[in-house]
Amino acid sequence: MKNLIKIVLPIIALTLASIACSKDDTDNDREFPQENPLTSFLQKSGFDELINNYELGASGEIGYKFKPKVKGTINAVTLKIPRDRTNIPVTIWDAETRAIIKTVTIPIVKANIEATQNIQPIEILPTKTYIISANNTRSYYERMKADQSDIRYPIEAGNISVLGANYMFSRDILGPTFPENGEELRYLYGDVSFVFQQTNY
Repeated sequence: MKNLIKIVLPIIALTLASIACSKDDTDNDREFPQENPLTSFLQKSGFDELINNYELGASGEIGYKFKPKVKGTINAVTLKIPRDRTNIPVTIWDAETRAIIKTVTIPIVKANIEATQNIQPIEILPTKTYIISANNTRSYYERMKADQSDIRYPIEAGNISVLGANYMFSRDILGPTFPENGEELRYLYGDVSFVFQQTNY
């Protein structure tokens, strides 16, 4: 009997270790789904209730500030506007330093159809805040709630916390310009966003 126990116990231990390793391997190999926070943000904020289209509005830099809840990457940028345009720059900013992390040019944007431009993944961290903005489109949506009341930030959209709308309108804007007006609580200008993918637990 003792001999049988000596044989069985190591087999049980080896089996348990194998199961644990298999679980770790599965966790490490897991690929998280990609997510675009824009739709959830618009629904939860009420910004999908009242929309004005500006096909030839003011020149500007328009977007929103956000913070990821988990470590991940931005794999693409998206833009939807009410007029056909070409070569629209979309910029990802460090919201604290105002430094440009990446500017991506979307070559063709068709009216009222979301354009997606894939990029080399950019790592973003839950310890930092960022801004995504589109530059000088002169074509954009002005969004607000039906009662035109203020929005209460943050808005939780999946793994992204949206912290506020950011914009800068000026006839002198010729290239990516930090959208420093960030206290807007009633309006959102533009449907610019990104595709996010979590990379850790």
